[in-house]
Amino acid sequence: MEPHDIIPLVSGSLVMLADLTAFALIMRIYLRHRRKSALFFSVAWLADFVMVVLSASQNQVLLGVAELSLTVFAALIFVGSTKLLEEESIPIPHSTLKNMGIIAPTFYCFVYLVYRLTENPDWALTAGVSLGVSGAFVFASGLLLRPIEEIYKRPARILYWSIVLFGLHLIPAAIFGLYIWYLPIGFTLSTILTISMAYSMYRLTSTREFLDGSGEIKAPKIHHGTIIVSPKEFQSLLQKLENAPVLAFLRDLKYAGKGWKTYFVTAVPFRKENISGTLNPTDLAKMTEIAFQYLEETSRRGIPGVVIIDCLEYLSMYNSWDSIMKFLSKLRDIVMVKGGTLILVIDKNSIEERLFNQLRKLLE
Repeated sequence: MEPHDIIPLVSGSLVMLADLTAFALIMRIYLRHRRKSALFFSVAWLADFVMVVLSASQNQVLLGVAELSLTVFAALIFVGSTKLLEEESIPIPHSTLKNMGIIAPTFYCFVYLVYRLTENPDWALTAGVSLGVSGAFVFASGLLLRPIEEIYKRPARILYWSIVLFGLHLIPAAIFGLYIWYLPIGFTLSTILTISMAYSMYRLTSTREFLDGSGEIKAPKIHHGTIIVSPKEFQSLLQKLENAPVLAFLRDLKYAGKGWKTYFVTAVPFRKENISGTLNPTDLAKMTEIAFQYLEETSRRGIPGVVIIDCLEYLSMYNSWDSIMKFLSKLRDIVMVKGGTLILVIDKNSIEERLFNQLRKLLE
């Protein structure tokens, strides 16, 4: 057997083993914890397994199915990534969605480039299209997953780079895939990146952060709607919120409960363990968007969501009072529609009595 025949055989065997292992382990996590993102990720590896098996065939029909399976793999990775963001109440930045508009003309240029370089129209319209579409969507999936690094730390970072590089490596595969000299390079890259993606995806879906965001969660026995409480009164509420699906925008992190989605509101961003991220006090729109996504998810799961804000005084240092009132009014409306609870923790002596009364009139 020639060396250029051995490398694809060994590479294919390793990739199929990684595919089946990732499929089985991540599917097991889905069956136990019912997080939809795990389901999409798991089935994606099964599609990749089918692609590898069929790509060894000499039958043109089966080769076409193999190329289709690759695009299915890319689509499932993309859907799984967006679902994970939804589950973690992380909004997709509008700038990211806007930039995705460039995919269509870029894809056309890529296929044309493959045709010009290979001078093989059949290859350009089959493998070129399949690899181009798949590469674009896998690369986009990696970009979408960048924000989850704040929650999942190192596993998310490794997964992000593995997915991005896997998407990029499909570009030279389409351009040089017909050349014998490229086969050992392409198969080696594919094997390393596939194993890295599979392993890091399993690592992420088996973390405490991922598993704590699923399963049965006790609904808090608490008044629905809007509640204004003092710091002392809030202390007595904390026991009721234990194991509840809470979204908190805090200045005092001692309040942060285990399993909460906690954002530290600060003008000086920094990294800290056990919180979902930091938010600038002027970014009221982003706070509203995060709360909306969170309440959408809790409502879909049949769980009353709880949004906590303990930083009103801090927000008033960076925003006008009218802006804060509009922000809170919008939050109140979202909470009412979604059947959740908004808890505003504030010391009434920290703001003017007139403003405090206005606040109570608006919210309660």
